[in-house]
Amino acid sequence: MKKIFTLFTFIILVSSSVFSQDFMIGLKAGVNIGHGGEIAGLTSSANYTGDTYFSNPSEGFHGGIFGQYNFGKYFLRLEGMYNTVTTEFPFDIRPAEYQMNKINVPLLLGYHFWGPLDVYLGPAYNSTVGDVTLQGMENNRGVVENISSSYLSANIGVKAHFGRFEVDARYEYNFSSNEPYRIDMINSAYGINLASFESRRIHQLMISVAVGLFDSKYRPQRSKRKRGCYFK
Repeated sequence: MKKIFTLFTFIILVSSSVFSQDFMIGLKAGVNIGHGGEIAGLTSSANYTGDTYFSNPSEGFHGGIFGQYNFGKYFLRLEGMYNTVTTEFPFDIRPAEYQMNKINVPLLLGYHFWGPLDVYLGPAYNSTVGDVTLQGMENNRGVVENISSSYLSANIGVKAHFGRFEVDARYEYNFSSNEPYRIDMINSAYGINLASFESRRIHQLMISVAVGLFDSKYRPQRSKRKRGCYFK
């Protein structure tokens, strides 16, 4: 939580330094659907499976703050979010949840191309918070090791703004390191014993709503026909 507070404070301070320009600050929150991940069983006897399992999509959540600077039809947007990322492996007896929590800091370049619609893309810095876990893993009490504590991802998306509110949909691709990692599962509970965690990357589809709290050019008395920045 200390990392989150420090990050949000930094974004607010940066935002304030350019507040006299065409700038806005707001809050956002939403759900994300995680996918990705591959576990291959290692056959050590006739009783243990050698099958490969690909994770099923599962829901998580995210929430945080954003600052956006507009220049003409373009904008530069910095966000700071707390993100819970989850996916699920469909093992033979019962599924096992794979989960990580992280701080996600995207820096996005966008373009206003039609009506209320914007498109954008850009990199994001990610820092894991706490342990990355896999249900049913016997070694290290379920904590998955060899996970990068920080990594980069790529974001691409589209958003629509309506007054001070907006709806956002984006895809995030995870660029973290991905060497195979040997694990030992509880065979009696999940139907898999020794295995290789072939892919630990989780990518996301993120859907969120946002509200602008501060807008440098918002004037309630202005005519609605006069166009300023996005949250009018």
